[in-house]
Amino acid sequence: MNFIRPFKLFITDKNLSIDIVFFSILLIAIPIVLITGPALPDIFLSLIAFYFLVISILKKKWYYYKNPLVYGFLIFSIYGIIRSLFSENLIESLTNEGSVFYFRYIFFAMGVWYLLDNNSHISKCLLIVSIFCLTLVCIDGLYQYFVGINFFGNEKFHVDRLTGFFGKEPIIGRYISFLSIFTFALIYQNYNKTKKTMISSILLLVACEVIVFLTGERAALFYVSLYALLILIFIPRYRIYRIIGLFISVIIILGILQINPTAKSRMVDTTIEQVTQTKIPYLPYSSHHEEHYVSALKMFIDNPLFGVGTNTFRIECKKPEYKYKKRSCSSHPHHIYLQTLAELGIVGFLFLATFFLYISIIGIRQLFMIIKSDKNKQIPFEYFLYAMILFVYWWPIIPHMSLYNNWNNVLLMLPMGYFMKYFYGNK
Repeated sequence: MNFIRPFKLFITDKNLSIDIVFFSILLIAIPIVLITGPALPDIFLSLIAFYFLVISILKKKWYYYKNPLVYGFLIFSIYGIIRSLFSENLIESLTNEGSVFYFRYIFFAMGVWYLLDNNSHISKCLLIVSIFCLTLVCIDGLYQYFVGINFFGNEKFHVDRLTGFFGKEPIIGRYISFLSIFTFALIYQNYNKTKKTMISSILLLVACEVIVFLTGERAALFYVSLYALLILIFIPRYRIYRIIGLFISVIIILGILQINPTAKSRMVDTTIEQVTQTKIPYLPYSSHHEEHYVSALKMFIDNPLFGVGTNTFRIECKKPEYKYKKRSCSSHPHHIYLQTLAELGIVGFLFLATFFLYISIIGIRQLFMIIKSDKNKQIPFEYFLYAMILFVYWWPIIPHMSLYNNWNNVLLMLPMGYFMKYFYGNK
């Protein structure tokens, strides 16, 4: 009944207009369509973004625009378009991954904020859909891990890499890690902080940590592990449960390593080998990633102010002056900050760096208030969780997907909408 009730209230709520109902359904369905590939998530995101743009103009909802994130994001998007116009590869710069319409992501985030303001049932419905999707994807991933194929016959990407429902794309770990982090925040915010709820949400994280480990995606494992560490630091009521959950995760993973040499080879032996072969050892990236990074830095050094052009790394890296060893060229440098330095120069980089610094300052301030036990000046944890999510998602010292990847940006911008609502909508 707890799973059905939010949907029942949503469907029977006569105060909701048809447009709010329709676009709320699109938002609630995002965890589902993310499994289908990049097309549907981008369509849903673009529809919600366009809807908000139209409704905010018609109803003069200007207060949604009056915050530094919107100003910064829109200026960054306009700058990217202008830089594309002066690029040597004009058409590719404007069209690759829809970079000319990059501004749609901030309108999507504002659309999420607007829908949350006008439909109180969204969060619980989205939570239930997220739990359902996580459960289904995790079970399918486990089946593929032990059997070799998933429920639809998709084979593993590699002997030590899973794909699950994602076909030939080894992104199941990223999906699970990002969605589990967001789902944890929804649970904390929407249900009473009882012992039962705390234990259930921690067990969810434990299960997702183990599955992410099995997927062989080390960056995804880092994301969920960093979030677990932040829970220990910032949420005192969860510490004992999180410590117990961490202990359970470690025991299970150690057991897997003992019985499965393949998992140990990928996640331990290969990782140690790769992080020790880089120019600066023991940082969380491989020598393969380092080759992309060096190529990106070469572009930045040649074009320090404005870069080589929006989303043109894939083209520029083929030039002899930017090559570095055999594998330096790729569709993107696998690091959003270096990608921005290479393609948009120091001007574009300052936008991303300022945003991450802004989120970090929020976290540092919160930590000081916790240390001082000043509860009056602490941000409520159910709101602060969304700042934690953004901090983890935009963490700089780890490989990333492309800044312009629409599938990835749906995951990045969904919690942004929640963050904007609770940090700017609630004065």
